[in-house]
Amino acid sequence: MDFESWIVSREMNKHSLSNSELRKLDNGYTLSTLHFVLNLLKKHNQKITFFVVFKLEELFPGLIKKILSEGHEVGWHGYSHSFLTNTEILEKELAASKKLLRKYDIKGFQAPNISFFRGGYKLLKKSGFVYSSSIYGNSSRVYNLDGIYEIPVSVASEWHDPEESEIYFPSNMSVSNIFRFGIPFGSSYFWSVLKGNYYHKKLHQFSKKKRVANLFIHNWQLMKPQSLSKKYNMNSTIGNMLEKIFFYPYRINVNQMFEYLLKNFSFQKTIDYIKTKGIAE
Repeated sequence: MDFESWIVSREMNKHSLSNSELRKLDNGYTLSTLHFVLNLLKKHNQKITFFVVFKLEELFPGLIKKILSEGHEVGWHGYSHSFLTNTEILEKELAASKKLLRKYDIKGFQAPNISFFRGGYKLLKKSGFVYSSSIYGNSSRVYNLDGIYEIPVSVASEWHDPEESEIYFPSNMSVSNIFRFGIPFGSSYFWSVLKGNYYHKKLHQFSKKKRVANLFIHNWQLMKPQSLSKKYNMNSTIGNMLEKIFFYPYRINVNQMFEYLLKNFSFQKTIDYIKTKGIAE
């Protein structure tokens, strides 16, 4: 799960609001979604990885500790959810998160928008990370990129199994990349597009073949924000109509589908998955 909030987004970051202003706009939403998700996971006895935007821990101290106390893993999803396109931005985000990364011994990373640059892996390794999940591909294939184990988010095309030197960066959900690797059904964008029957069949097929699917969902796709200031309403600032149409699938609540998958399939923390592959202690 990518654990985020609309108050900590690229759009909102432009306004340079104080923490108290951000908490007021949040109106209890972030902690409500956390409790909602944790209760569902407990109900179905599932453990997962939360890739958290670390600015949220600054706004709501104890958030990370609460996730860990329930037996889940916490990974890093950046400090401010900025696009990590170069070393300068990555270094800035890491510096802002340094104390928390050390305090909680964070080992996992997922780049915002599943968009990362090839040169960033050395810096992740230097910062103590063990693995990343920041490309799309065959999730049964784990790469070693400068000492970081890269676990791809699942795509539909089984034939897409590039060698390390053949991976395109950024390996995000662009039109050209989709032509290369097929529909990235592991992306939360497609949960409301492909719907439950597709995921049931796909995950059942994976189970029969003893393959692992790597999926992610956002907390804000499970609970709609309780209130949004008109001044900062993301739906009104997203830009032109084409962008609004593109983002429409993200606005569809998928909490019933999320619970269905929790009820019918087994999930695990990402760090536990790479341990089963025999590549990390």
